[in-house]
Amino acid sequence: MTGRPTGLHHFFVAASDVRDGVVELTGDEARHAARVLRVRPGEAITVADGSGRVIEAVVTEAEAVVRAEVRDIRETAPPKPAVTLYQAIAKGDRMNDLVAQAVEVGVVRFVPFVAQRTIAQWDERKRAKHAARWREIAKAAAKQSRSPYLTAVEDVVDGPSSLLASGTLTVVLDEASSVRLRDALPSAPPDAMVIAVGPEGGFAPDELGELRTGDAHIVTLGPRILRTGTAGPVAAAIVAYTYGTLG
Repeated sequence: MTGRPTGLHHFFVAASDVRDGVVELTGDEARHAARVLRVRPGEAITVADGSGRVIEAVVTEAEAVVRAEVRDIRETAPPKPAVTLYQAIAKGDRMNDLVAQAVEVGVVRFVPFVAQRTIAQWDERKRAKHAARWREIAKAAAKQSRSPYLTAVEDVVDGPSSLLASGTLTVVLDEASSVRLRDALPSAPPDAMVIAVGPEGGFAPDELGELRTGDAHIVTLGPRILRTGTAGPVAAAIVAYTYGTLG
């Protein structure tokens, strides 16, 4: 491919929807393309199948099923590091913007969790409803930013202890730390890393203790105190800038 197309509508399909030089949009993607965006035959679009493959195609049919003729394909390497954001649930609707911003700066996995200081009560019905909504937001943000990948939004979990993965660089944001995030990052990008952000009021002392025991790095973003809805995407952006995937 000679260069990345700009200004094109971007969609996601299953790998099986690309065959014999034709890509098909069905279901919600087709409705969004034909009824909301009003794509028409002759219009160029880009399509990703979630594997890192991005297809440039030209629409030939825009009805209940949208079909497009494949013109070019490019393969995109997975981001390195692959960043997982463990985010304590913020109050109100702040999580909606937070999810979108995390996707825009390249977070590949988003795990919402209930911390000790989480304000709202989260029963199973509420957890399922909001997780489904955040997946929709993540997909819309991936389309808007023309990402080759869909960010995985996990179900809501309890507490931060599940974020500790053996061998994975883990940084936990805490304003009281004397270690800056940039100083905790190795010179070469790791394959994967985890960023953990607490709720309004931060992590409880015993939560921080558990994370320290699990070899997490407790870090700060500096003297400016950011809201929980801002800190995670900012930290992910710093990581992306440090390793050259943003900026």
